[in-house]
Amino acid sequence: MNMTQWIENYFHQMLDGFDGPLLKNMKIINASNGMVKSEITIQSNHLSHLKTAHGGILMTLVDVCGSLVIASKGLNRSSGVSTNINISFTNPAKEGDVLFIEAECIKFGKAMGFADIKIYNKDTRKLIAQGQHVKYIAIALRQSEKAKF
Repeated sequence: MNMTQWIENYFHQMLDGFDGPLLKNMKIINASNGMVKSEITIQSNHLSHLKTAHGGILMTLVDVCGSLVIASKGLNRSSGVSTNINISFTNPAKEGDVLFIEAECIKFGKAMGFADIKIYNKDTRKLIAQGQHVKYIAIALRQSEKAKF
């Protein structure tokens, strides 16, 4: 199994909870050690009353994609516990827009993992939002068997 397939499997295990209905059309495009690229089409259930992508869906993308990219460093049971997530919204997205998400693990230490996530309009390449996700990973590291690719 290659890294992209492994991250796809990891992602599908995450869809049992809150994220499932929101992210059912998200696709993993490519994954490597410390980098995950994905895309999602904005649907009507992702919209605010202003008919643009709700900040909640964009924050969910930062949360999930940050978790996936930290897991790509070899965590196979849990990607840890979120300690901080932040986001800046730079441009609106509307229904039907395809968003391209680039997540990068910028530091993976003994206790903490740090991810940067950028969300673009796939067609225009305009930056829609960017965020950071920090996770406490010490327990997850102890519980994980190193994933093999």
